[in-house]
Amino acid sequence: MVTYKERKQNQQNFVLLKDGVPLATFGNLKKITEWIEDDNFPSYWTLIRKKEFPLKLGPYCIYKVRHH
Repeated sequence: MVTYKERKQNQQNFVLLKDGVPLATFGNLKKITEWIEDDNFPSYWTLIRKKEFPLKLGPYCIYKVRHH
């Protein structure tokens, strides 16, 4: 069984940047795709297939960071 403390130590967030300027942080990729209103932004199903971070998507960049 995983304790609350262990779960919080392993928690990761996603940081969305546009042209190097942080826009927001999210707990999952699905929320990012719902928040972005750009028609050229990839879908959630495209993003989950990518394994390497940071994801560079035109002017946008998504970093995966540890929660502190």
